[in-house]
Amino acid sequence: MRWILLSTCFLVQYAALGVWINEPALRPSPYFGCLSGLNYTDVDNLGQHSYGNFRGGKNALVYTAKAGYIDLGHLREAADRTRYLFEVCYENILDGEAEFTFKIIEPARYHVSMTYPSNWHLLSMAEQHRIAREVSIDLGQRFAHLSTIWHEIVTWYGYASTGLLSEKASSFSWEDGYSDLLGTKLAAEVLRDNTKPFDDGMTDIIAQELAKLDPQSVETAKKATGIIEGKWFSGRYPFLSMKRRSFDVGFDDGAISPFRVPGVCDGAAEVPCRVPTLDALQRNGFGMRLTLTPKESERSKILRIVHMRKKGDTLEPEADFPVIIEHIRKEAIRKDGRNVDKPVL
Repeated sequence: MRWILLSTCFLVQYAALGVWINEPALRPSPYFGCLSGLNYTDVDNLGQHSYGNFRGGKNALVYTAKAGYIDLGHLREAADRTRYLFEVCYENILDGEAEFTFKIIEPARYHVSMTYPSNWHLLSMAEQHRIAREVSIDLGQRFAHLSTIWHEIVTWYGYASTGLLSEKASSFSWEDGYSDLLGTKLAAEVLRDNTKPFDDGMTDIIAQELAKLDPQSVETAKKATGIIEGKWFSGRYPFLSMKRRSFDVGFDDGAISPFRVPGVCDGAAEVPCRVPTLDALQRNGFGMRLTLTPKESERSKILRIVHMRKKGDTLEPEADFPVIIEHIRKEAIRKDGRNVDKPVL
């Protein structure tokens, strides 16, 4: 869940590439305007996905038997992050860049170091394009997943996407991580298939994936919210108090498990969502290192956690995010008790 107004999408120029690539836009939260309650929809009213356009498609909640709440705003934004980062990686790899940087919605700057297979320059242009696409889809999904985790981290420490209101109340809310990861997964599948325009492919695959997760009616979704209100959260925006959060980002076992409401569709088997791998890089002889330089005003609080072990103003997401998240989890336990990260009533 994200307490945002709305943001226009930015055009980011990559001068070295000589091209313009649309950076994706923030999506409205289902809690936006929630004084009258959450926004829900069902699989018959999902709307048409539209890359980089927060007006495209419904950005509401769907409750599923096998994965709990799916936040369509988070899912769509994560899918757009994946497509954007795929494009950035694809252009840079085709240009043979050993170093490149990017930002994605949040101010933080990511730095990528690439090593290429020894025979890269001997390959035909067609083969380079094929491999670059394959590798860039894996990178785009992985980088998008990490960028959504970074969003949850910085909002825990008070970051506001619009610069107006802190989003800490919704940081690591129970459906965010699963919805984000699912969005990156679906976008990668659309990019690999490459038989339809991205928006058409996403529109179709969102409906198909939700059908697999056994979507429930709006009435059932409201019933689920009624069960957890006062136990998992209380109040309304902007006076929300979150009492349950999910800190599962998939680093421990390679998947994010759903955070489902007890007493709703209890007989359904849960469906974890697998985190993206970098198999295409290894298979094609590439190497990669990613670092992140925080630019948000909250950076000193975050860097201090990691700098108990090392110095510097950069982070290595794969190594440092688990340390930071565990620190946050302990803070949440001190505030809301040992069950803060468990889907219990």
